[in-house]
Amino acid sequence: MLTKRTNILFDENLWKTLTAEAGKRKTSVGKLVREAVAKMYLQDEELEERRKAFAHILKIRKVSKNRIDYKALINYGRKY
Repeated sequence: MLTKRTNILFDENLWKTLTAEAGKRKTSVGKLVREAVAKMYLQDEELEERRKAFAHILKIRKVSKNRIDYKALINYGRKY
């Protein structure tokens, strides 16, 4: 649910580009902007979480000298 609002001023060329792209995708300019912001600023956080999960999985594998508990690895990976 969207709960915060902001006003953004675009120059005429950028506005035309955004409205044309929104029309092609059958969505709103607001949604395009939200997706671009999320991609730009949230992608790093998501990547860092994946790195942490991968590091933890590698740690589990190193400890296990006999058999690898793949079920535990998969369940841990599903958390991220």
